[in-house]
Amino acid sequence: MKIIKRIYLATKRTTKKLLVLLELFLFLRLILKFLKANSISPIVNFVYKYSNNLIKPFSLIFSDAHWNDHIIETTTISAMVGYTILVFVFFYLLDIFLKSKKTF
Repeated sequence: MKIIKRIYLATKRTTKKLLVLLELFLFLRLILKFLKANSISPIVNFVYKYSNNLIKPFSLIFSDAHWNDHIIETTTISAMVGYTILVFVFFYLLDIFLKSKKTF
């Protein structure tokens, strides 16, 4: 039983760290879009290219907002909130399942 607990805790720690990296990556995209970064730049192009796949499931929820000639990409904000909720709900349900099996 202690092995399962250690695996669970290590997985939870790793997943939370990956979530933080994902959130930072999406926040970088949000800032670059807001500041109208040039997409020809290799770094900006890299961020846009790889973050497009991450925000695609959230693309039709809200339309983008505009503020003083800047774009506030609500799709990215939705993705940031959605992934956070998804991870915490997953671990909440896993906690309930493991406690019901009395492995802790």
